[in-house]
Amino acid sequence: MGKQADINDTQVRATVRIDDGRDWTKWLNWKMREKYRIRNGINEAPPARPKVAPVTITPIKQPRKRTISTLPLSCAL
Repeated sequence: MGKQADINDTQVRATVRIDDGRDWTKWLNWKMREKYRIRNGINEAPPARPKVAPVTITPIKQPRKRTISTLPLSCAL
């Protein structure tokens, strides 16, 4: 069995994109009204974030590093 990586590690976050498969729409709308609820003394529980898709981990494509020798002649100094 391979080693497990911590998904909150900065190196992991820089190389892969992790989608938890949850619908965050209602929660984000609820969060935007946070100051309104605090100001008016409203205590409202956060809405559920239902699972709508399986968890996916996709690699982030890193840009290709170009050297002077691979640049076109018009770009070379």
